[in-house]
Amino acid sequence: MSDRLERDAPSDGELLFRLSRGDEPAYRMLHDRHQAPVFRMSLVLMRTSWDAEEVAATAFFELWRKRDKVRMVDGSVLPWLLATTSFAAKNSLRSHRRYQRLLNRIPHEEQVPDHAEEVARAMDALKISESVREALLQLNPREAGVVVLCVIHELPIAEAAVVLGIPEGTVKSRLSRVKNRLRGQLHDYAPAAEEAHA
Repeated sequence: MSDRLERDAPSDGELLFRLSRGDEPAYRMLHDRHQAPVFRMSLVLMRTSWDAEEVAATAFFELWRKRDKVRMVDGSVLPWLLATTSFAAKNSLRSHRRYQRLLNRIPHEEQVPDHAEEVARAMDALKISESVREALLQLNPREAGVVVLCVIHELPIAEAAVVLGIPEGTVKSRLSRVKNRLRGQLHDYAPAAEEAHA
């Protein structure tokens, strides 16, 4: 029964077409379909669950706002959402960095909830290590987007270029630059990155 429902469910392409005409039910269906992987990526990139929820919400807000410009890959809007999530996370971290330094100097009377277990589960689902997470946090939004798509989600260079709206050569050069800079952290992913250059 569930298999039949999945077969009968509208494709991302159909939903995106409806969304481009302002169809809110189509937006909700896309949100429900892709919310889990988007939140997992947000949780890995951000430092708190609250911030992760905000970044995930931003990614879906951008889906609505830029609905006429969303690029699909293999019939899915998820790669575009993941790239947008990466950009939103880096922007959020940059804008909150000064405030976070100030907050860290203020003693907390109450126990702050630790979301380490959630992050561990998210990293397990994404199959990335703590070192790769730290590597992502060191990158600027453009570089992080390439790593998320090409290295973690193993999209071919050509498809990542479509999602990011940049030439394939730019994706290759960014990936090569990041790989050289973070050779230690991304060591486990080096073969995939090499294949992408082939």
